[in-house]
Order: sequence, then C-alpha cells, then structure tokens
Amino acid sequence: MRTGPGAIVCTRIAWLGNIEPSRGKTLSGSELSGFKAMENSVATSSLTRTAVGRAFLIALADAFQRHRLLHAMAVAALLLATAVGIHTANMPDFGVLKEYGQYLFIAFWICGCVFALGSFFNLALIKRDTEPLGAFLKSLGSFFGDAERTANSLNGLASSIAFISAVGVLKGAIAILSPFAWDKALAHADRVLHFGRAPHEWLWFVVQSPLALRLLNFAYNFWFIALIATVFTACITRSDTKLRHQFLMSFMLVWTFGGFFLAMGLSSAGPCYFERLGLGTDFRPLMQALAAADRIYPIWALSTQDMLWSGYTGATSGSIGISAFPSMHVAMAVLFALYAMRRSRLAGMLMWAFAGIIMIGSVALGWHYALDGYAGAFLSVAIWKACGYFLSRFAPEGIA
Repeated sequence: MRTGPGAIVCTRIAWLGNIEPSRGKTLSGSELSGFKAMENSVATSSLTRTAVGRAFLIALADAFQRHRLLHAMAVAALLLATAVGIHTANMPDFGVLKEYGQYLFIAFWICGCVFALGSFFNLALIKRDTEPLGAFLKSLGSFFGDAERTANSLNGLASSIAFISAVGVLKGAIAILSPFAWDKALAHADRVLHFGRAPHEWLWFVVQSPLALRLLNFAYNFWFIALIATVFTACITRSDTKLRHQFLMSFMLVWTFGGFFLAMGLSSAGPCYFERLGLGTDFRPLMQALAAADRIYPIWALSTQDMLWSGYTGATSGSIGISAFPSMHVAMAVLFALYAMRRSRLAGMLMWAFAGIIMIGSVALGWHYALDGYAGAFLSVAIWKACGYFLSRFAPEGIA
C-alpha cells in the first residue's frame, strides 16, 4: 500500500470529508493543496474561537471588577432579605406577581414587535436598503455579539435581578415588622400643606371623570413597564459610564432607604385603606368616586388594592406588601426622569411629564397621600446627587 504525502494528509483530515484513510488514496497536487487550505482554515477558525472566548472572559472579568460595588449592594440586600424573610416567614404573593407578569409579557411582546417592524420599515422605506431583512438581522447580530456590551449586560442584569428579588421580600415584611401607625398624621399633614383641604379634593375635577381615572390608572400600571425598560436599558448600555453606575446605584439606594427603612420608620397604608383600618371616613368620597368610575371603565387599582389587602389580612397566602410612605412610584418616576434627561433632552422632558402624571395618579387613585409623593421625589433627587458626587471622586477604575 502506498503511503505518500497525499495519503498522510488524507488520513489527518479524514473526519472532514468522510474519507477512509485505510484505502490509502494518494491525492493529486491540486487536491493536496485544497485539503491543506481546508486544514489551515479549520485551524485558524479554532484559534479564532479560542481567542474570542478568552477575550470575552477577560472582558467579563474586567466588567465584574467595575461592577463590584453594585454586586456588593445586591448581596447585602439579599442577606438582609434572607434575615427578614426568616424572621417574618413572609413570602411574596405569587398571585399578584403572576398578574403583573402577564401584563408585562403582553406589553413587551407588543413593544418588541413594534420595535422590530419599525426598524425594518425604517431600513426599507426611509434608508432604502436593498436587503432590509438582511441588514436588520445583521444589526441584531452585531448588537448581541458585542463582547463589551454582553459583559456589561450580564453584570448589570445579575446585580439588578438579585436586588429586585430581595426587594420583593423586604417590601412584603414592612407591615409585619412595623404595623401601620402614621396614616392619621400623614393625612393631617396633607391638609395642613394644602390649605385645609385634602389633596384629592383639589383634584376633584379629575376624580369625577371616569375617563380621566381610567387614563391615570393606565399610566400608573405602565410604570412597571417603564421601570423594567429603564433598568434593562441601563444594564445593556455598551459604554460603562459613570452615568450608568449613578442610575443603578441610585436605584438600589432609593429602594433600600426609601422602600424599606424609611417605609418602616413611617409605616402607613394609604388613603385607600384608611377606613378599613378603622381610622375614619375621610377618604370615603374618594373611594366611592373610584367605585362609580369602575362601573363605567375598569379601574384596575381597586382590584389590586383588594388583592393586597387580602394578602395583608391573611385571606390569601403571601404578600408583596402595603406601604404608602414614601411613594416609590413617584420616587422611581423622578429617578427615571433624572437619568433620561442626561441621555436625551426630549426623553427627559417626556419622563418628567410622566412623573407628574404618576404623582397625580397616586393621589387620585387613592394609593398615596401627597406627602408620600413629595418625600419620594426629594429622596430620589438627594440620592441621585449624592451618587453623582461619590462617583466623581471614587468611581471604579475603567468607568468612562
């Protein structure tokens, strides 16, 4: 049997072309060159994949170092939530979480489809791309195939998801650790601050309109989508900037200090539960107006308030928490606006308008005293400024 160079090459690359080396076939010069080119191509491809893998691991390690403060904050929140959860035996109300999850899934599916179609038609009709579908798929590939973006995204999302998981436990434990004791004081302070009238009375022209209440309720529920979209957008930003870290740090600190410690210190349920707590009928006209509007347009706030109350009283297992002071809806909306204004003036103006709508909705829908919203807004601005100052002096190395 002949064992020339062609046979040796044939044996080495038999796995590529299903060639049986036992036959000892000798290749011609052109065939030998072709197989050598294939072998070199395979070797180069393997080396490229190895280099890309190593580069990604290096980028991931560097990103982990830059995110170490965010990771530490998330771990601290998880440890606190674990201790609180063990002490209170509180678990989230998965029925409420499931309902919100369904809303979010539908909303993101719709938004994703709208974004994809918008991008495609932009390429096809405005940019006049000859192959819009190919260009769209290529842009997606380059977006998700960016090692730096992926490394930042994984670290940002990991710390954010861990932190949000902890918040779910902490918020549900507030009323257990610190029973509601501040509702009367907050309601009285509201009247003093608003010239002897409750804030919802100044907004009675809104409260009397079922359509206005319906629109406010839509915006109030849309807040959950805005929250996830804003955090997600900050996490997947390619450039790891001080602004990005300022937002994510502020997000965690506002929830920790405002959504847990301050909420425990001034534990309150809110106007919608004022009468249920046996504190009087001050907010009965507001709740009656909401019930009347609900007969014309579904006011989702009422059913959600009932579900939360059932969790609080033990009628259903678990709770995601009742807490009025400070208003985290307003606090987060203001934080979104502060972040958006630094990214785009137009986006910032829209988010400030959204924050104003959330503030009005928090009062008109019976969720909060106006003072809750003022405190939430002040807290967000103060923490945002403090985080900005901290990062200007002590930002981790590598942050732009």
